[in-house]
Amino acid sequence: MMKIRGIANANDVVSTYEKANLYAKKHNSSKVLVDVSELEHRFAAIDIVNIMPKVAHNIGNLHIARVVGFEGYMHDLFLQKIKRFNISAENFECFKSAREWLSRL
Repeated sequence: MMKIRGIANANDVVSTYEKANLYAKKHNSSKVLVDVSELEHRFAAIDIVNIMPKVAHNIGNLHIARVVGFEGYMHDLFLQKIKRFNISAENFECFKSAREWLSRL
């Protein structure tokens, strides 16, 4: 599980998923729960299109459950774009639902 807080630019997003991949490999896991409910994105929505190939490369074999906040249009956009790379990912409003989804995989 990762909890990310604060303000993120596009490079921060790529870096975060690089770290998630390394952590998952280190612990021989294919599942990652990422809590981004306290994360504020500080970049243009169009930048999502540019960073998705890099993010997808980093998490290609992982199942990603993301706990998102209510101000989530960037979270929804992220999910929409990452699924175009056939990545197993879902957004959830609470930790319990995210964990249950991962446990069924």
